[in-house]
Amino acid sequence: MSFSNDVRNELARIIPDKTCCQKAELSALLTLRADIIQREDGERYLVTLSENATPARKIYKLLKESYGLSSAVRIQERKRFKRKRVYVVETHMPKNDPFLNELGISSNGQKINQQVNWSLLTKNCCKKAYLRGVFISRGFINRPEGNYHLEIVMNDSRMARDLQKVLLKMGLEARVSERKNNLMVYVKDSEKIVDFLRIIEASKALMDFENVRILKSMRNQVNRQVNCETANLAKTVDASVRQVEMIERLIDQVGLNGLPIILRDLAILRIDYPDNTLKELGMMLDPPLTKSGVAYRMNKLENYAEKILDDYKSEGQE
Repeated sequence: MSFSNDVRNELARIIPDKTCCQKAELSALLTLRADIIQREDGERYLVTLSENATPARKIYKLLKESYGLSSAVRIQERKRFKRKRVYVVETHMPKNDPFLNELGISSNGQKINQQVNWSLLTKNCCKKAYLRGVFISRGFINRPEGNYHLEIVMNDSRMARDLQKVLLKMGLEARVSERKNNLMVYVKDSEKIVDFLRIIEASKALMDFENVRILKSMRNQVNRQVNCETANLAKTVDASVRQVEMIERLIDQVGLNGLPIILRDLAILRIDYPDNTLKELGMMLDPPLTKSGVAYRMNKLENYAEKILDDYKSEGQE
C-alpha cells in the first residue's frame, strides 16, 4: 500500500466531534467526489465513489450523523479505475431537502459545481476538517524516503485557487501548476508538508514522516562532514607536498644553516612530519605555537624561499 493510501485511511477513521467540523469535511468530500443522479422515476440520488472502504464508510457515517440520511454502500466493478473494485455510497435525496445548499454545494442538473463554501470555514477547526476531506478525496504524498512532494489534484481552476487560499489562511503557502488536463496544488518543502500533516491530524503519518526526515537529515549531515573533512585533508596533503618540495629545494641552495633561525625548526619539522597538520606541528615547536602562529611562520618561510630561489634562478640565467 502506498504512503498516500496509508494517510487517507488514517484520516478516514477520524470523525470530528463538532457538527460544524463534520459539515465542513463532508462539504469537501462531496464537492470533490459526488455526483447527482436522477432515476427514471424522478428520484434523485447523491452518489460518491471511493477506491477504499474506509473513506466510503466515513462518508456514510457523516451523512448519517450530520443530516440523518441513510445511505446504501455497495461494491461495483469499474474497468476505468485502476482498481477494479469500487465502493459506491448511494444516498436518496428527499425532495426539497436543503442539506446540499447548507453544505454550500450547488448542483447544476446532475453535476455538482466545485467551489469552496467559505461560510463553513469561519473557524480554524473547520478549515482543518475541510483540508482533511480534500486530501482524502484528491490528495497525494510521496514517501518521505524519496523526494518531498505533496499535491492535491483539481480539475477546476476556481477550486484550485480557493484551496490555495484556505492553505494560506492556515499558514501554508502552496503553488499551482498544470499537468495535462488537471491543476496541481502542491508543496515541496518538507517543513510545510509536516505542518500540513499536523493540521489535518494525521498523527501516525506525521510521526513516520518525521522519523524518516530526521534519519535523512542525519545522513546528509554526516555526508557533508565527511566530504568537508576529505576536502580539508586533500588541501592539507597538497600543501604539505608543496611545502616539503620547496624546503628541500631551498636547503639544496643555501643549506640548513642558511635558513633564518626562527624558520629553521619549522622547516625541519615539516620535512620530518609531512603528514601532520599545522596545529600538530605547532605543538612540536619549542615554545609551542598556535595553528595561526604556525601558518604565519610558514607563510614567511614560503616568501623567503620564493625570494631566494628566484634570486638563484636569475643568477643562473645570467
